Amino acid sequence: MRNSLLKLSLITGTALLLAACDRPADDVATKGAALAEEKGCLACHGLNGKGTAPTFPNINGQWASYLHKQLEKYRSGERQNMIMSAQAKGLSDEDIKILSRYYAAQ
Repeated sequence: MRNSLLKLSLITGTALLLAACDRPADDVATKGAALAEEKGCLACHGLNGKGTAPTFPNINGQWASYLHKQLEKYRSGERQNMIMSAQAKGLSDEDIKILSRYYAAQ
């Protein structure tokens, strides 16, 4: 019984930690919404990360690390898209971090 309770506690604790890791801190959520508006992300991806037209991808719920890497690739020119390459060039490292976490949490 005691061993089962310990296992259950470890599983529950691990699940809570993993869930918390994927959620942005309040400041990231607030900054993310403001930054998405400021940088023009809303025009194509909306505030919630769902494409505003069929040609714009849904980015809500993507892994933050994936979004981060793609934005860096657009900014460096490694990945090309007429709209995204131009948009990403104006993003700082901090902007990319915030936007990636923000849209991953939507």
